[in-house]
Amino acid sequence: MGDAVEALFVSACSEENTTCSVQDLRTGTDLMKYKGGGNAQHHSLAMIGLNYVLAANTIKPLLHVWPINKQEQMSSLRFVLPGKANAMALTPDGAYLVVGIQESIYIWHMSTGRMLNTLSKHYQAITCLRFTDNGERFVSAGKDGAVLVWDLTFSVAPLDNGSQEGSEPLYSFNDHGLAVTDLHTGIGGIRSYLYTVSLDRCCKVYDLNGGIMLLSIVFPIALHSVVVNRMETSIYVGSAEGKSFVFHNWRAPRMKEYHLEEDDAQAFIGHTVGKPITSLALTMNAQLLVSGGEDKQVCVWDVASRQLMKSIPQNGVITNLRIRLLSPAIFQPQHKQPQLFANSLKRMITPPDVNDYIELLVTNEYPKARAKPKLNFDNCNLGPEDQKILQKMQHVNLGADDVDDDDDIEFDEEALKSTRQSSKVKDEDVALAVEEDFHKAHSNDPAVQKLIAENRRLKKKNEEVLQTMAKYLVDHSESGKGPPQRNRKKARKN
Repeated sequence: MGDAVEALFVSACSEENTTCSVQDLRTGTDLMKYKGGGNAQHHSLAMIGLNYVLAANTIKPLLHVWPINKQEQMSSLRFVLPGKANAMALTPDGAYLVVGIQESIYIWHMSTGRMLNTLSKHYQAITCLRFTDNGERFVSAGKDGAVLVWDLTFSVAPLDNGSQEGSEPLYSFNDHGLAVTDLHTGIGGIRSYLYTVSLDRCCKVYDLNGGIMLLSIVFPIALHSVVVNRMETSIYVGSAEGKSFVFHNWRAPRMKEYHLEEDDAQAFIGHTVGKPITSLALTMNAQLLVSGGEDKQVCVWDVASRQLMKSIPQNGVITNLRIRLLSPAIFQPQHKQPQLFANSLKRMITPPDVNDYIELLVTNEYPKARAKPKLNFDNCNLGPEDQKILQKMQHVNLGADDVDDDDDIEFDEEALKSTRQSSKVKDEDVALAVEEDFHKAHSNDPAVQKLIAENRRLKKKNEEVLQTMAKYLVDHSESGKGPPQRNRKKARKN
């Protein structure tokens, strides 16, 4: 991508037929204009890869789709929504679509067009939606000041056991006193940070892993937009008075709530005073800040010096700003896009179909059964007979599938008998060695020595009794007379 450029996607509310325009950020030249979709709603501009551009209408319950290299929207598609969209977000892979309509959240599967679920936990209209960078979770915020974090897996596939887990947010933050106007998620998936701004003049930082608020920064005036660099060391916010401020995280205060005075705030001054900054964006290297507001201007700033580099006039109020790294060749007519989504969106929740399935690409072959552990006796000194027994054990553990039919493993009872006898002798030797070590360790303990002596006396007496019984039984067996009943009882007793 030697000819890659940073393209600026801008949507503005104007009377013209242009919904979104694309400009080269470095030169300012127009690359493409998407027409016929009316005005794009705030926080409702998205892209499916580098193939399609999506925008929600501000008046009608419609979602417009354009191929990235065509000015006219796709005539074969008609995405009709249950109501006018307030906010919209797509997963990074473009598989799931989340739309905020009034105080409810609707979730669609893009490849089939099925509506998967509706979530209603806000009390007022939703203002913005945003996915994490890995698409596992999404965040919703509304005019009620609530910020809700949802798990996408539970939201699209609620449990069928009567539990409400799929309809409940993972975290619920109610720290803002007024409407939340914008939010930003950092890098790290479920371990990322969440940045929110509100009309209550606060910018709050949350930890999505623990679900706690880390910092609350109070600015002098109400806030309308927020963006953070990729290192998450600097937070840029757009205010209601036409100024943008920056707060550096690398010198964050020790207190949980920090009040930033107007004299100490580092401001970007260039927009019309009294006109809110509605959108902010950063370039890939975070050296340029792009801001758009209600004064119909798009300003490009140098971050280090906070100087205005250039101003790009627009035909209406700026509603969305997006910066993408791409090649200008994708805007050529011969560039063809694969359609990876359905032609329409269902307006009601549909149950799962028997034909629904998921394709899995398996690149490695796995055995049919669970593999059994193989014993390693390489460091053991085994005799010939022990090696034969070991081969037989390995043959049994491996199973029929792991041993060839040509393998000839001989196994005889004599080898097993001799191995058992040798094992018995080895066990007796080990027991004697352990006993000797015990005697040496307690040679100075009189009580232990007394017990050892008593144990030896009983052991010797037991051996004498066994020898006497064996001799008695042998003598009577040779004479053909068994032991009398009284002697049998006595022998049994002994």
